[in-house]
Amino acid sequence: MIKFFRKIRQNMIKENKVSKYFLYAVGEIILVVIGILIALQVNNANEISKQKQKVKNYKKTLITELKADLMRLDHLDTLCKKKQKDINNYLSIFKKADKEIGAVIHEMNNVNYYGDFYQSIAYTIDDIINTGNLELFSNEIKHAILEFKATEEFYEKTKAEVVQKFVLSNLEFENVADMLSFSDQSTYEYKNLNDWIFDLKSEQYRLFNNRALAVLRTYYFRTDQNHKMRLSIEKLLIELEKD
Repeated sequence: MIKFFRKIRQNMIKENKVSKYFLYAVGEIILVVIGILIALQVNNANEISKQKQKVKNYKKTLITELKADLMRLDHLDTLCKKKQKDINNYLSIFKKADKEIGAVIHEMNNVNYYGDFYQSIAYTIDDIINTGNLELFSNEIKHAILEFKATEEFYEKTKAEVVQKFVLSNLEFENVADMLSFSDQSTYEYKNLNDWIFDLKSEQYRLFNNRALAVLRTYYFRTDQNHKMRLSIEKLLIELEKD
């Protein structure tokens, strides 16, 4: 094809047909430009198709991860509510004027800390943000993703403060109690317990109750933050599942 056009140009030059050659040259330029534009359109179409497929893959993976997060939150909320109930039962018994030492000791066994906080497995969100692919999504999805990240980051920041308060109250109690004896206590064999267990006005009980309140606060915090994370996840899922 190139040789064919070259031959035409050479014949026109030999025949001194300058005007026709000029028109031919213009026509050839136009054909080249049209060819470039078509190539660009094809390339753009291919790029758009790749981007759409990338977004589709992101959505599919992210939906799976977020639904797994919701299941994890369900499990943790069940645990938190149970522990809140256990600790509140202990505190309510201890506050009674006519409380029985046996009932108090029995409920003490349920005052413990389970430090399994929510941790998202939606790692695809980090990939989307870090690679700059957030711009591939609609404004609604972008806002929902950024809101999710902001809620998650606040959770992580505040969690450290809440846990620190529990750790301090726990250390205060451990410093005044025989933890080996305390951990091995038996509700039905009072002889194996430390003497302070029988003195409801002891310093150890005061510090133990402070510890119980600190643990309770962590569970309330977790329930509250889990609720906020759930709302953020559900909002993002609604946007992702629209298409």
